[in-house]
Amino acid sequence: MSKKILALLLALVMIVGVFAACGDGGNKSSGGNSSTSSTAGGDESNGGDDGEPSNVSTGADDVSEPYSFRCYWYYDWAQIKEWGADAFSKFMSEKFNVDIDFEKPDADSDSKLQLMLTGGDLPDAMIVDRGRVLRNCVQANALVEIEQFMYDGCTFEKDVGPETRELLKVDGKLYGIPNWPRAPGKASTGGNDQWIVNTKVYEAAGKPALNTLEDLHQYALKAKELSEGGLKAYSGQDIIPVAFTNNGGGLQNYKSFFRSFGGRNIVENYFTQEEGKLDLCVNTPLFVEALREVNKWYREGLWTQDVYTDNGDQWLEKMTNGRPALFFYDFSQDDTNNFRRVCVEKSTEAGDVTSYEVVGDPASADFASFPQFPPVSADTITYGDEAGSPGWNVNVITTKAERPQRIFDLFTWMISEEGSMYQVLGGPEGPIWDGEFDEEGNAILNMDYGKITSKEQDAAGAWLWTQPAHSDYVDAFKYGVNERSGVKNWVVSIQADLCTYDEADPKVGQKFKTDQNTGLGDVIDSTSDLGIALKTIQDQCLAELPKIMAAESDEEFDKLVADLQDFAAKNKLADILTEWQKKYDANIEMQGFDAYSEDYDVYGLKK
Repeated sequence: MSKKILALLLALVMIVGVFAACGDGGNKSSGGNSSTSSTAGGDESNGGDDGEPSNVSTGADDVSEPYSFRCYWYYDWAQIKEWGADAFSKFMSEKFNVDIDFEKPDADSDSKLQLMLTGGDLPDAMIVDRGRVLRNCVQANALVEIEQFMYDGCTFEKDVGPETRELLKVDGKLYGIPNWPRAPGKASTGGNDQWIVNTKVYEAAGKPALNTLEDLHQYALKAKELSEGGLKAYSGQDIIPVAFTNNGGGLQNYKSFFRSFGGRNIVENYFTQEEGKLDLCVNTPLFVEALREVNKWYREGLWTQDVYTDNGDQWLEKMTNGRPALFFYDFSQDDTNNFRRVCVEKSTEAGDVTSYEVVGDPASADFASFPQFPPVSADTITYGDEAGSPGWNVNVITTKAERPQRIFDLFTWMISEEGSMYQVLGGPEGPIWDGEFDEEGNAILNMDYGKITSKEQDAAGAWLWTQPAHSDYVDAFKYGVNERSGVKNWVVSIQADLCTYDEADPKVGQKFKTDQNTGLGDVIDSTSDLGIALKTIQDQCLAELPKIMAAESDEEFDKLVADLQDFAAKNKLADILTEWQKKYDANIEMQGFDAYSEDYDVYGLKK
């Protein structure tokens, strides 16, 4: 076992110890309607009440009676899965005696959510963004405060530490169970978004070096030339030179290029933090320069506006049919939607083997070692993604829930150490694992981790239910399982060997931790004049940035940028930035450093 994996596992053992899971199926009843149950604390559980949580939970909910509830995804791109159709969800269903009906909007997530909040047709639980969306739900008195469901021995108190819970609070109250939280600190495990290449096209292009953004550009131009010369995907379909994660606002288009230009992480989708000062992205010269590069690639015919319109299924079909020659995507999705596995399996059957490799895959000498965002020039330092301790989004419980404790027990078990283990393997009833351990407490798999097929993974439900999930526990467990396997898992190997931060040997471009951007979305009341102005600016960015990246001329590009700058200035941008900057500066003061400063020096470059 490598020193990095061993150190990570030992650290987690020391931190976590042995705790009973929150949702252990205990027989102490603490369910009931959120407005009447003694467990839920009466009206104090209402999102709009100023009272303190009652903290009278006597334990996990009694699971002797079945309970069905609705859970709503805020995101229209979410892939809805059938509860109970795989081994892991069956296991959770039996453990907590629950049945869940998942829903999502067809389009316009904000409008659908607003109708639910104002019309009273609330689900029992929701999965929503932190910041503006979470605050809107709180202000609509739609959510219950969740600290009241904690009890002695509940793992949630340990799994999500007090610092992180404090960062997650809205107006001093905790409403969300975080997805992918992390322990505070400098190091960060795992990774997600990377540039990925199609092996068939890459070989046809002569396997060029891919060390800089211009290297990627030249490869994409060659892929277009090959496509025009008759090269087809294994499926017989046309090659797509460049693609990005399907997103209506084109976030991954401009984010990936800006970061290659040396920019800091994008804040709240549309704002920059250069030199520690927040501003609208198009007011930052470096960002506009990066936008011009994205636009140049568009005008060269390297990518199309399908990225704005494709839904998840349409994009997945293109990937599994082997069409993109180069794309920026969350490679870890192969453990969920099997985009790479299916491509390999189907192309092998067709006699034209095609795979995908990330730019920086340590298993291949044909690719650069680092960084996540290939620099625009050899002397440009690019940073990896930021990883905050609160993670990504949150699971919340609404005032509609009849048994909020049961929902809390389920969701908090999912981010426990035990729940994280099951999420990786998909439950103890095969086909991947039969629930057995060796003498050292390691899970005994029925096959090498890297030999699991897409069908076996889907049948087990492995990785299908990582909402919520705990980053540190999941990473530690899967790294250990992968380390002991003869055939390694592609995703996990990349995350462990390429992406995971190693303080003993830091490499440029790895993900690192900072909480300096946490809570910016909670600063401004969304119903205030300033909150309405902020939403107006965000909506305008969502509409205009895709147009800027697809401008047909320099003149059109310049006009669209100028118009967006002017629009924001007229909608109280300066006042918004003033309020946000106060929170940003306070976060930096709290953690004691700016993550991009010489004092932090995450990559050891300034010694």
